[in-house]
Amino acid sequence: MNLEEHEEKLKEINERFIAGKVSRQTVEREIAVLLGETNLAYRLQERLIQQINQQISPKAKERLSIRQYLMKRDELENQVIQSGFPYGFFENESTLEEIEGLNPDVIDKKTLPLIIISALKMYIDNEQETEPKAEALHRIYLRLKSSLCAEIPFDSGDGFIDYLKNRNHRIDLEDARISGNICPFCEGHEVKSYDSEKWVCKSCGKFFRKHRAKKEEK
Repeated sequence: MNLEEHEEKLKEINERFIAGKVSRQTVEREIAVLLGETNLAYRLQERLIQQINQQISPKAKERLSIRQYLMKRDELENQVIQSGFPYGFFENESTLEEIEGLNPDVIDKKTLPLIIISALKMYIDNEQETEPKAEALHRIYLRLKSSLCAEIPFDSGDGFIDYLKNRNHRIDLEDARISGNICPFCEGHEVKSYDSEKWVCKSCGKFFRKHRAKKEEK
């Protein structure tokens, strides 16, 4: 809907209100729908801003120049997006129907893909890649990639599938000091036990400490 159509719709709502055909509550509800404020993307944007604002103290706002403040907000936005916030929002604060009806035009087109990608990575890390919400977000990711590829340098291929394929490799790297299955430096597999405290990689010659696996709680 373009600007002229928005104005016509607002005029029509106002005329019905003046004529006494609709209540104020109905007017507020219809305007919210018109502005996209009932869409999940609007709530996502509000929650993202809330998360950022919580990390900027009143003293910091007073101390920073406008340029410094904007740079700080950009930095915090990236941190929030890379945290567990996107996954938590879609998993705990959204329904499948809301995700499927998400309007990408409501939120910044360069911010939304980062949020979707971050959430999808955590779905994969939690072995929930076949959950309906993860599949819905994957479809949104593919649509965004297709529509924005001329403006945003997405990696080639399907990032969701690529990240899923590399999950076992990431697990091996995380457990490298426990299992000795892979070298955390060169990612080679020629790792041998050197002594009770260290592993040694025959490929790159580096030593790294052994860690003991945590005992499972009974």
